[in-house]
Amino acid sequence: MATRKEILWDLEEHSFGKHLVLKKYINAWFPILSKYNGRLLFIDGFAGPGEYKNGHIGSPLIALDAALHHRHEGVREQEIVFFFIENDKKRLDHLKSLIASRYPNLPPNFKVHFAESKFDEAMTDLLNVIEEQKKRLAPCFAMIDPFGVSDTPMSIVHRILENRQAEIYVSVMYEHINRFLGSREFRPHLNELFGDARWEKAKEIEDRYEKKEYLYRLYKSKLKASKANNAIHFELFKGNRHVYSIFFATQSWVGTDKMKNAIWNIAPSGDFVFRGMANDGLDLASPDFVPLIEAIVSKFSDQWATPKQIAEFVGSDQTNYHSSQFKKNALKVLEREGRLRVNPDDTHRRKRRFTYPDSVRFMITAGDKSA
Repeated sequence: MATRKEILWDLEEHSFGKHLVLKKYINAWFPILSKYNGRLLFIDGFAGPGEYKNGHIGSPLIALDAALHHRHEGVREQEIVFFFIENDKKRLDHLKSLIASRYPNLPPNFKVHFAESKFDEAMTDLLNVIEEQKKRLAPCFAMIDPFGVSDTPMSIVHRILENRQAEIYVSVMYEHINRFLGSREFRPHLNELFGDARWEKAKEIEDRYEKKEYLYRLYKSKLKASKANNAIHFELFKGNRHVYSIFFATQSWVGTDKMKNAIWNIAPSGDFVFRGMANDGLDLASPDFVPLIEAIVSKFSDQWATPKQIAEFVGSDQTNYHSSQFKKNALKVLEREGRLRVNPDDTHRRKRRFTYPDSVRFMITAGDKSA
């Protein structure tokens, strides 16, 4: 972790995991959003210097590299705006110099802006200008990765998420919150972080696990109180010690699905615990798909449903899984057990068993697996 005076610091292993997930997701985000939008916006609210002592690149360069790769794939050249916010002048100057040397000839459709400012102040100015002009925020991915909990008020997060195609990727440092939970001086920062004073109930909870779960449920509920109808989080550890969690919020089940896919792809190489709608831990290195089967049965039993409908459910924040997993790990299992049948009117649309085209309706039967 950086000190106040350091311009560069070492990227730690748990933070490396956060960047791996970001890279995986952003590589999918640019191509998907570019199909239907003439402008995209990437916001890095705590941009830092852009690189680390041990040779790793920071999130601003991860985003620029992803956008350049996306451009080389032959997708149309819409405008991509990068807004890098950093309150430390020396770090921001380092980032400017680094981008200038690493990308001497950025495409003309790439617009890079810098703000020497606190995150909440810069975003307030940006959102106020957009509202004054009676415009909407462009499809936006906002990375909010502070060192502590200051300058990340829920009020600003809500204003971002009110835009239909806005998504946030925000770090919440539980250990830091818990350390200062009883501090009177820290109280205003937590009120801003959570949007009200309901976090104070956590001070009455003695069990450490229950306390953390209460605060995370509260934070997630506040995200969903805006227009973000999907909110998930995953946790990063250093050994057995929980360091912080990443929350992701969006109005799109597709975005949620892609983020979960990114987490599943990266997690086996690091210390991750993923938690979805229900706060049950899921070991992604050796996953158990029984909860996926149970969730699908609970949602769709005794009714006709298409694979597309099931995909939207699985991909949303109502499960810990992503939509690429349910056919092999749930529908095939249910069909083998005789608990899945095809609508008689649709049998001609399916060429063979254990295939699940979107044009075919299926009914899943609840009951004993051995039946």
